[in-house]
Amino acid sequence: MIYLKPTKINSFGITSKDSDITAKKAALNIAKTLQKAGFNIKIISPLVSSAYPIISLTDNNLDVDCIISVGGDGTILKTARQLKKQIPILGIHKGGKGILTELKHNEIPMLIEQINNNNYVIDKRKRISVSSKSHSPVNALNEVYIERSEKLRAITYEINLPSTVIKNRMDGLIISTPTGSTGHSLSLGSSMLSEDLSALLITPIAPISRIPPIAIPISNFSLIAHSQTKAIIDGQIEFTVPALEKIIINTKISDTIFIRFSDSTLRQLTSFGF
Repeated sequence: MIYLKPTKINSFGITSKDSDITAKKAALNIAKTLQKAGFNIKIISPLVSSAYPIISLTDNNLDVDCIISVGGDGTILKTARQLKKQIPILGIHKGGKGILTELKHNEIPMLIEQINNNNYVIDKRKRISVSSKSHSPVNALNEVYIERSEKLRAITYEINLPSTVIKNRMDGLIISTPTGSTGHSLSLGSSMLSEDLSALLITPIAPISRIPPIAIPISNFSLIAHSQTKAIIDGQIEFTVPALEKIIINTKISDTIFIRFSDSTLRQLTSFGF
């Protein structure tokens, strides 16, 4: 997490959870309210409205100052993965957990006031990507979950860290960013990382020899599974990796950036009610 000074925001692109009609309606109401407040508004496909220009997250020439994502955490993860330019995301909670969101859908008047007064910060979050010889890189804001395809026995994994090799039989492992450390790995009893750390969390799943979760400085590494595995990215994308094919975790990719109205480094923990 790195906080940067805000810049003037004049325009928004608005997207919403694809399968949620209430989120779509909320997104269009937000668009109407922001337009009345003097902001330029564009709607991000597949959200549609004849009242606004339609744009795509995959457009390399996307010309808005901020993306508003209306929905839950899954909508934000999808938005972050599809977004080709480094444009700040502002999450509005409407459905889902909303751990990564910043405001509720009824707090738009506060949003307008804070944005007009430049009273916000830019929060940069580390991402990772996963790839192999047979699969192109896919970016992850939260986590990469490596899971055995064969369910009848644990398989051997070799985790090749910059100065250490860990070799053990286990069901799989999760590689989490600080953002993702409050996700799947936490539900499995792992630790969490403060959001301002430049680190990754590796959580072995049911290892034969007890291996605790391991926090490492953020750096590239690879792993090899001795049987076929699946790589699951942010719980939304998956691909199968053949046995003994190297899986590469790359950390040298662009950050995802968010608009925040406070500078807490444990905001996700407080979102759980702690």
